[in-house]
Amino acid sequence: MPMIDLTFVRDSLDGRALNRLADELVTALLRAERAPDTPFLRDNTWVYLHPTEAGRLSVGGRGPGAPRFRVDLTVFEGALDRQRKEQLAADVHTAVCAAAGIEPQGPRAFHVWTLIHEIPEGNWAGGGRVIYYQQVKGLVAEDNPGERPG
Repeated sequence: MPMIDLTFVRDSLDGRALNRLADELVTALLRAERAPDTPFLRDNTWVYLHPTEAGRLSVGGRGPGAPRFRVDLTVFEGALDRQRKEQLAADVHTAVCAAAGIEPQGPRAFHVWTLIHEIPEGNWAGGGRVIYYQQVKGLVAEDNPGERPG
């Protein structure tokens, strides 16, 4: 099940924008994984919000500067091919920029960074046991019989 960590400067997003962004990040990640957007997958895709004080971010070692955003996405290795990673990075960038009022191609475009972490097979565990990508694909199929995850 994918996980998302959003690190941002506290108060750089209002509550409504932050809630909408969390939802959009889950939507983008499920779409990239070719997974159906079902209650089961929503319940198992966690978004950790990491607000940090402006003074706890140093840009170039010289102070906080304008707010920055880092989105860490954790997925099973092999869940995303190159094209899907590129689309996911673009979708995440667009969502964060919209929430933060940043022009996506403007001078602050690189105030948003996306990191995609792929967990090798056999290195993801939950409920006290290792979970394999094929098992997750099976759970998705059981949750939504009309869909076949990639």
